Amino acid sequence: MPRYIYGESVAAFAESRAIPWRALLDGPLDMLRTWVKRRREREELLRYMTIDHRAASDLGISRESARDWAERPFWRG
Repeated sequence: MPRYIYGESVAAFAESRAIPWRALLDGPLDMLRTWVKRRREREELLRYMTIDHRAASDLGISRESARDWAERPFWRG
């Protein structure tokens, strides 16, 4: 026997109140993962640049532009 509250089925009421927690957290978590990945890549570039003075030319960029790119804040793409 179905239950009703104010003329609506309890099952329908419960389904409409469900909060998609996973959907709410996916966006910020993806952004955080992207920031962490950028930070790691930039640290790796700086390490590579310190190992060999010709590293920037191997990458096809100037040393100054590589240093500027590596030192940018992680939230800037």
